[in-house]
Amino acid sequence: MRLLLALVFLGAAFGEEWNLIWQDEFDILDPDNWEHEVTAWGGGNGEFQVYTPDQENSYIRDGVLFIKPTLLPENINPATGEPFGEDFLTNGLLDLKELYGNCTDFDPENNCVRRGSESSIPPTMSARLRTYQRFAFCRGRAELRAKMPRGDWLWPAMWMLPEEGVYGGWPMSGDIDIAESIGNEDLKFADSGDDIGMQRMKATTNWGATFDQNRNHLTLVHRLNFTEDFANYFHDYVIEWDENAIRWFLDGELILSAPDPPANEQDNFNFFDFGAPWAEGTTNPWEEASQMAPFDQDLHFILSVAVGGVGGYFPDDVINRGDNAVFGKPWNNTESQVDAMWNLWDARDRWLWTWEGEDAAMQVDYIRVYQKAEE
Repeated sequence: MRLLLALVFLGAAFGEEWNLIWQDEFDILDPDNWEHEVTAWGGGNGEFQVYTPDQENSYIRDGVLFIKPTLLPENINPATGEPFGEDFLTNGLLDLKELYGNCTDFDPENNCVRRGSESSIPPTMSARLRTYQRFAFCRGRAELRAKMPRGDWLWPAMWMLPEEGVYGGWPMSGDIDIAESIGNEDLKFADSGDDIGMQRMKATTNWGATFDQNRNHLTLVHRLNFTEDFANYFHDYVIEWDENAIRWFLDGELILSAPDPPANEQDNFNFFDFGAPWAEGTTNPWEEASQMAPFDQDLHFILSVAVGGVGGYFPDDVINRGDNAVFGKPWNNTESQVDAMWNLWDARDRWLWTWEGEDAAMQVDYIRVYQKAEE
């Protein structure tokens, strides 16, 4: 019924110019659609979780996908059938391929095995699912209905990465962040008092001519909602992507276009000129490509809930729940990933109570992708 209604809606709203090409209504967690990433890397942001296919962290119920973080010591160790336990963090061997049959990380030597003797085992566990080598598309309309998690230091994201990365490593081949947020219920910048927790969502693209020259700030939007925040309510997230622009819609409202105005309404638009100035000697990785490069290639979906990180997504200059002496951020972004995640673990009595059951899960109702008939 939901699919039929969606098709009727699109036919009425768009003159029957869109065709459904892929969907997941999450009646099951379909391995033909999704791969679990298995890694203890923590991403380029130095996050504090290990991603596994553990069913405590990702599951389906009543047509909704749940991605829920947990404490690693409370998860079941596949080798023993018993909880990992706290002693595992300091004395255990986390061999992901041995325990889960697979490790998807690009650097297996460093990110598929972690040792308690080196204090490198992440204290939290979560899930990151992707449609890599299962479904990807270039241009179309993607609709996602989701509710973000509520809980301190949680980082949910619905985003897209290239299948091939034809222009080089991140961010030269770009990515599309459909929506992400922070799970804290009352998190504010210390200087301005602006809310940056679950009342705010962010959408952007990441792109740049070199690793250290990301120009995402030029294609970025934040939206605040204090009446129906993003963790206690479902919202509709849509991107429309064509040969001239990527457009984001939140609950039916256009909130961002990249570029703006669209490329066909500008003289000789290209992202290299748009991102200038660049560091001396920087070459254009999109020189021979289309005007929308790097956003002219197939991208796949990623759904993830991360915990913390030293990359700056959680700023240091924040006040949590109005009282940093009691609830303040347990780590500093100048620390190493290992030191920071242990500081988070040692302060768990200050934040773990905010992870209340499935309220701490990102919940995704559906994803539907449409393309115009001529595409």
